[in-house]
Amino acid sequence: MPGSICASVLDLAASPRQRKLTARICGANLKGQTLWVQFEAVRTSLGEIEDRVQLGPPGDVSAVKGVGRLLRILKAAHVRAPSDPYNLINKPALIHKLMESCVGAMVELVVLRRMERVLTVWTDEGVERIRGVVDYEEDDEFLIVRRRTSQSPFQIPRRTLIRYAPSSREYFVVASIESSSRFRLR
Repeated sequence: MPGSICASVLDLAASPRQRKLTARICGANLKGQTLWVQFEAVRTSLGEIEDRVQLGPPGDVSAVKGVGRLLRILKAAHVRAPSDPYNLINKPALIHKLMESCVGAMVELVVLRRMERVLTVWTDEGVERIRGVVDYEEDDEFLIVRRRTSQSPFQIPRRTLIRYAPSSREYFVVASIESSSRFRLR
């Protein structure tokens, strides 16, 4: 039986849901307390990958985690971090300057493959894309949509409904970031 345990661990490590790849930091935008970092995958057809780093509210667990993630990005890009990194939350101009220094840096990313169900709904009011769809059903009065982020279902009256179309969207989530071993300075 020990062989089967080893085999299952190896299968997990080689899972297509997780991939290690080389990428270039190609930009970053700070919107409120969220830093969006764009990476461009090198030698693959994945294209652009976006990472969301939550930097607030100050003192919150998500802010502490976000500052740690920002420090890992700076370290991977060989950019010196400030002496008090948690003070970065209050200095958006400094975050912007540091991230500009990171643009062009080659890094190693571990990305997780995710799928999201999307429902496009055409109604009398216009077109709406509903993301994070878990399930949907139609009854005599409503199109009922259950979403991943909501407890109560979203109901669209059938009298206003023109049509709807389900689709899936593949995207990648950055699990970790490191300095690229291929492009290290010697």
